[in-house]
Parts: sequence; C-alpha cells; structure tokens
Amino acid sequence: MPKIVILSDIHANEPALKAVLREVAKSKVDRVVCGGDTVGYGASSNACVSRLRKVSATSVMGNHDYYTHCLLVDRTALPANRDWRKNPVWAGVAEAARTLSDENAAWLRTLPRELVIPGGVLAHAALHQHPEQWPYQRSLADALPTLALLRESARGIGFFGHTHRQEIFFEPTAAVSPEWLSATRVHLPEGVVCAVMVGSVGQPRDGDLRAAWTLWDSDTRVLEFRHSDYPAMTAAQEIVAADLPVESALRLLDDDSVREFRRRIGM
Repeated sequence: MPKIVILSDIHANEPALKAVLREVAKSKVDRVVCGGDTVGYGASSNACVSRLRKVSATSVMGNHDYYTHCLLVDRTALPANRDWRKNPVWAGVAEAARTLSDENAAWLRTLPRELVIPGGVLAHAALHQHPEQWPYQRSLADALPTLALLRESARGIGFFGHTHRQEIFFEPTAAVSPEWLSATRVHLPEGVVCAVMVGSVGQPRDGDLRAAWTLWDSDTRVLEFRHSDYPAMTAAQEIVAADLPVESALRLLDDDSVREFRRRIGM
C-alpha cells in the first residue's frame, strides 16, 4: 500500500507547485494525487497542468477546472457583464481557457469527480455535492452530510480541497478515536470516519501562506500536514504581468510583502 502525496488548489501558482514538487521528490512517495483546481486565479495554468502530468499525478475535477471546461466548450459561457475581467474567479478561468494547450485541455476535460485511493476517497469539495454545486466544508456542521456518506459507504476517510485550509472533521459519535502524534501528524486507525481538508498549494487561506500539502501513508495510517516555502512575490508579480486582478496577487502575500508589492507596481 503506497505513501501518497495529496495536493489541491494549486490555482496556476507555478512557483508554489515547483517548491512542493521539489520536496515531494525527496520524500520517497509512491503516488501523487490532486484534489482539483489546478487552474484559475494565477498566471500559469498550462504550466501547472504540465507539471502534474509530468509526475503522473491523478486528479479529480475542481470547480475552477469545471468552469474552464465549460468555457472551452462554449466560449460565450462567461458572464455577459464585462466586469468579469475584474473578477478573480472569471478572469482566472478565462486566462486558463486561453492558455491551455490542446493536450492539457483534453486532460482537464476528462477529470473524474471522485477518485478512490488506498484508505479512502478523494473529491474536490464534498461527497454530497450536486454536479454543478461545490459546497464548502468549513465546520463540522458543513461536513456532517459527507461524514454520513463516508460511514454508509465504509470508505472511512474522505480527502478534500476547496476550502484552502488544513483541518480534519471527525464523526462526532465515533467509537474509534484518532491519535495526534504532533500538531501536524495524526494516526487514523481503522474505523475512523473523517473528512480531511488537505490545504492549498497555490492560495492558502488558513493563516499560513506557505504552500500547503498533505502526506498520507496508508500502511501506517499516519497523515501529515506539510508546508513548503516558495517565492510568493514572484507568483504575485506574474499575476499582475498577466493582467489578472491584483486581488489574486495580494492574497499570496503577508502585510510586509503587500507593502513592498504595492510599491513595486506603483499602487
């Protein structure tokens, strides 16, 4: 049974993905999987898809992947209001659709909604999602429908992106308890039912701006939340250079870096 790296929400941030993959290469892993949203927000959708394909990563479809797919099928799918160019979501999706190679676009179109992996199942948002809806699991109450499905299906552990956070929601009446080995490592014994939010490589939103990823060892059943430093200023400058909304760049930076970034671009 393999040691698996779980990435998610890369969001076209190539500097972050490069940093993570450098660390992954040192970790003696057996497989790389992705929880979706490889594209959007950032400036390097095509490069990020290419990097995932180069390491033979298997991915599920995220909402930004889905929106990009819809736009590739129908170029009029963008909102009629031209303000979409100022909207971080739609501007990023349009940039992804414009820049993806034919091969990478074909890869994106065929992504499944769920993927069974050793010890659990991977999906972007939740297991109880409608095909065109992407619910957030930001609290135990949000996660309860998915936890019920995990229990009913005997899958046990669900791995998810979408929230851009690293946290775990456990079944409240569980007979089996996890064992925290440290603040970032937890043993999940057989019988545990939980929803793991694996974090975001390209745009974390949990207070730690480093690229976030998760390591799952299905033999030892130990899960570890990891982070990688990367040149966020470079990623932010690439976003502005691609004429994407500055909001997407600012989300990557701490307060001191924001001030320096504003100075550099004359804001």
